[in-house]
Amino acid sequence: MTPQDTDRRWLTVGLGIFLGVLSMNATAIDPGTVKGKFTYKGKDYILQHVYAWQPPAQAEELWVYVTDAGLPAAAAQGRSKSVELAAENRFHGAKLFVHPTKPDLNSLNLMLYAPRDLPLFGSASRSSPVWQHLRVGDKRVVGKLKYEESDWSLDVEFSAPVFGSSGKMQTLTGAQAQKSPQAEVFLAYEKALYWQGIDAASAYMTPERLAGMQGVLKQFGADWFKQMLTERRKSTPQGEARRKQIAKLVLEGDSAVLEARSGPDVEEVRLAKTKDGWKIAE
Repeated sequence: MTPQDTDRRWLTVGLGIFLGVLSMNATAIDPGTVKGKFTYKGKDYILQHVYAWQPPAQAEELWVYVTDAGLPAAAAQGRSKSVELAAENRFHGAKLFVHPTKPDLNSLNLMLYAPRDLPLFGSASRSSPVWQHLRVGDKRVVGKLKYEESDWSLDVEFSAPVFGSSGKMQTLTGAQAQKSPQAEVFLAYEKALYWQGIDAASAYMTPERLAGMQGVLKQFGADWFKQMLTERRKSTPQGEARRKQIAKLVLEGDSAVLEARSGPDVEEVRLAKTKDGWKIAE
């Protein structure tokens, strides 16, 4: 993984953040176990907490957090709050991305929460196993991983219940997805955000999404935000051209994930149904 790869992947997630403490009684169903360590630039962080979350309406992504300090469930379930807490050095460790039904032993994708300004992304895809063990089933994920790069390493073994998605999803494609209420909100949100800014786009967001966006903006600054909007205005078509890029919509209860494709690039945006209709969600 090169520094350029890290910068590019962080920008991608930063864009995703802009597009897109709850407690649970885990002890009744086994809170999970974890052992191991995350090493960054020679310093060890002993991993003592694990939490697994599959976002509703997300059929291809399961998040597994292995950390040295407890992470509130509400932070683990969103895309931006964990980044904010990590920036404050509240915890260290990793967020592992695995497929909830087809775990791949030869592929590794993760976000590292290290003592630095931005999370560090890592990925590996090989012909031989990267994982020593990885299994998902019966609402539980079990894994063993030992992986090392030049300035960091992760040696962890975990077993955790999976919270989140019920697995009861409906998938719409083509015109059905493009003409859906969720698509209308997505198109209006992008237009307002890219051309008018956060205040205009706030009408299309949940309060949690707005708070997360404001937190990230505060953390990374107005210059980063302006750069992002400039790039998005250049690269994103508007109106019907953008509508045609909507490829898929997955619905699960009051949650939805919309997928827009531009060439090889795929964007996923989460939405939630509120009393005021569908909104862009955390």
